Amino acid sequence: MEGDFMVYILSITLGIVVGIILKGKVSNILNLKFEKVWIILLAFMIQVTAQILGYRGFDVITGNIFLIQACVFCLLFLGFWFNRQYLGILVIGAGGFLNAVVMMLNGGKMPVSLDVLASANLTEAIDMLKSGLDNKHAIINESTRLGFMADTIFIPGFPGLLMRIVSIGDLIVIAGFFLLLVEVVSGRTIFKRPKTLNEKNGGIVNEKTD
Repeated sequence: MEGDFMVYILSITLGIVVGIILKGKVSNILNLKFEKVWIILLAFMIQVTAQILGYRGFDVITGNIFLIQACVFCLLFLGFWFNRQYLGILVIGAGGFLNAVVMMLNGGKMPVSLDVLASANLTEAIDMLKSGLDNKHAIINESTRLGFMADTIFIPGFPGLLMRIVSIGDLIVIAGFFLLLVEVVSGRTIFKRPKTLNEKNGGIVNEKTD
């Protein structure tokens, strides 16, 4: 279920710690090389804007949520493709793909279990779902497709403090953030960075990875 991201913060923190254990440095984060980052930022901007307008009752958003989500996912996966030198990015992309499949098969919305929401005492989220103000989630019912891949997993205790309900795809994305930080902080990547057009023409020598 959409919420704040304590579990992401924990995975990133753990990734930094493991990276340091592997003889890396936190300062290596400054060496993170992201190509076409504006594509990923644009996807998030569209997503956030659609959510805000949806909460305010703009019918044009709720009526076209499938197309909006399709656009968001296409932009995200394009951004991931440009940064496929990082294993963590590939894992994040895999988790995002699973979420995309579930959402696209269910009208562009992520199905969520009311029973799990109730067990997590997320009454406000339940009210928003029932009132139709949540334009990103839908209640799981008999017509839901791939319901087992929807938001049905409850995270107890401190890790789930700000993000109680997740999907299988979310868990894979979280693992991807952990791997990405391990790679960046340790200074080790499995794949070589794809050459740019200038590099292919001999303008810049492609950097080697450890």
